[in-house]
Amino acid sequence: MFVEDREALARARDYNVRRREPRYFSSIPVTLERFLRFGPFLTRGVSLDICMRGMSALVCGAPRVGETVVIELTLPGAPVGMLATVRHSNDAKTGFEFYPLSPGAQSGIQDWIKELRKHEEALFPCAYAFPAKVGHD
Repeated sequence: MFVEDREALARARDYNVRRREPRYFSSIPVTLERFLRFGPFLTRGVSLDICMRGMSALVCGAPRVGETVVIELTLPGAPVGMLATVRHSNDAKTGFEFYPLSPGAQSGIQDWIKELRKHEEALFPCAYAFPAKVGHD
């Protein structure tokens, strides 16, 4: 594309992501149950990251944005199932937002996140050693 004036190009805005909760990298098996016109359809994948509100995963056959799915995570101890909505989806990864979790699913994910945090603190101790003091001299 030929552009005579550089100012004619729109400037890209800074990309700033602010999440409500931190995401933790996690690679665990995921089973996704989709409800299609011809009936329920199971597909498998692997999680990429997780938090209490949602997760992203690499799944075979990307679901459509807005689709409601049932996700089953194979967590240590017991499998956890939950209902989720697809928020973004492409061939590289799919993002899910959980519906309100059952007490069993909530405690299972919280326990798994605690384990992931311990592992992360062991790998990167400097990030947790000196918390930032805001408003102090």
